Amino acid sequence: MQESNQLERYFFIKHKTKIVIILGTVATLLGLIGFYLEGKNAIIHTLGLFVFEWTDFEQHPFILSLATILATLTTSFGLFTILFSKHFNAWHIKSIQKNPYNLLIGLSEQNISLLENSYSGKPTIIIEKNKDHPLVEYFKERGFGVKTLDANKVIDTLDLTHVERIIISTSNDRKNIALGKGLLKRIKHDKKQSIYVSINNRDLSVLFKQNIISSDQNNNTSVAAFSLYENMAKRLFLEHPILGNQPKIIQSNEPFNMIVVGDSDLALEIVYHIAFLSTLPHENPLTLYLIDTYASKFKSKIKKNFPNIELIPHLNIQSINVDRETLAFYRNHVWQTNNLTNIYIATQNEEENLEIAINLQDTTYIREIGHQRFQSKVLFALYHNLGLGEEINKNQEAFANFYTFGNISETSTREILFDEELDFIAKLIHLDYRGEKEVNQEEIHNNWLETSPHKRDANKTQAMHIDIKLLAFGLKRIKSPHKSLHELLTINDQCFKSQLSHPDLIEKEIQHYTIEYFPKDFNQRPIDRVARSEHNRWCAFHYLNGWIHNQQRNDNAKEHPCLLPLEQFEENIKETYQYDLASVYYLPKYLARAGFEIVES
Repeated sequence: MQESNQLERYFFIKHKTKIVIILGTVATLLGLIGFYLEGKNAIIHTLGLFVFEWTDFEQHPFILSLATILATLTTSFGLFTILFSKHFNAWHIKSIQKNPYNLLIGLSEQNISLLENSYSGKPTIIIEKNKDHPLVEYFKERGFGVKTLDANKVIDTLDLTHVERIIISTSNDRKNIALGKGLLKRIKHDKKQSIYVSINNRDLSVLFKQNIISSDQNNNTSVAAFSLYENMAKRLFLEHPILGNQPKIIQSNEPFNMIVVGDSDLALEIVYHIAFLSTLPHENPLTLYLIDTYASKFKSKIKKNFPNIELIPHLNIQSINVDRETLAFYRNHVWQTNNLTNIYIATQNEEENLEIAINLQDTTYIREIGHQRFQSKVLFALYHNLGLGEEINKNQEAFANFYTFGNISETSTREILFDEELDFIAKLIHLDYRGEKEVNQEEIHNNWLETSPHKRDANKTQAMHIDIKLLAFGLKRIKSPHKSLHELLTINDQCFKSQLSHPDLIEKEIQHYTIEYFPKDFNQRPIDRVARSEHNRWCAFHYLNGWIHNQQRNDNAKEHPCLLPLEQFEENIKETYQYDLASVYYLPKYLARAGFEIVES
């Protein structure tokens, strides 16, 4: 009954403007018809009904009586809404807090898209400091509770007992961090709650994860830092793998190449993801070309953000300084590089991205496209494509291998922001659910909260690398929501093990591992090559986050003895290889539990 009343209140608030319009329209139509039939001035007398100037009538009492009632209701309700809107909104906010609700702080572009895409119809309170923000009234009319005050003042007045998710996304990273820390201290309830803090500056994000989450987090509150650009990059690589249209490269040891244009924060995230996603089973060398007006400066920015990126063995980053406003930019030899899988265009200006893509299509690759020889993918960021991106992506006759990405509206959704699917696979990997026992959700949640942010990120990057591992076996995953866990476990095991020689022996090795099983040559068995790519992915992730090799492990100093190629492992650490082997062998079980079926690619 309580939930029913809440829905009725929500419907009433969300549609109050529509109610006034509908009442007024019907009253006007009935008045015009009735007074016309009465032989009176229909327009003047109908308008009079809305200002309580009622006229006597005899011939059509039903029509005009109904018109009078509806006009009176329209004016009364409209005046009530105008005069008491402030109190109305306060009452609505108070009523929202009595049941599970969401709290969004800041009407950033990201939060606006999230409200439009994912929170319409859901009890939600919005806090926006700027009372003159053009969308404040819009969201009030759509049924959201909106407070236009400083967030710190509003939070102290809210009852956070029933809040489920808090998304903090103002235009200031430092303010977001301060708000996140303050909320974390206020929430001390038994119910599971989540706080998501937008931090686009990578240095501040690392600081937040290391110093705030680890020190202040309680046992039931999950805290995560997120970045619009990181989410754009994750979606990009989910839809467009690093090998583009040339997946056969993974079966060879051939070098391959990519190009990044632009020096934006999004371009930085793209480089970060390429660095760990490009660890292939045959350790193919990758040259990543940065071509732009100030490419060398961008390369320095990359080194500043990822101090040990140059320690990643397979990755070579080269900068080419050439003014992108000149013809020389489009005729540079780099565009004709062999095994060029993907070209990423990610300047801060979407119009420039579109212009570069069109010039590449019309100038650099016109003949290759015309003769259907063009293999590279050109991926360019359109942040507000207004449907243009969809048209380009669909029209592969005119725009062969050209695709858009980075649309804020498509990126700012529950699925991308919260990424529960990726998180769930990462949690399974972390807890190592190999067997067929039921997954204990409570155990998973509690264990994940106790895990350091660094390890969580490591598990997430491992989950993102799964598609590379499957491709190495000629496989891929598809979502199968209608199959049971037992069916998926059976299908995945059969499909995956059919690609292995003597899978039972591999399982025996993992379960009873000794250093005698450590491979003398990692190229003899496919699973060892793929396990080596997982180790290299793990190394790349740690190098990107400032770790180095040392014979003695020291997490506080970011030192680890395993940050070496597997071939250089000494006896005392060889047994750790079992974890790399297991991470590949048990992929079918992790994916089955996440609802994925493994099929041939």
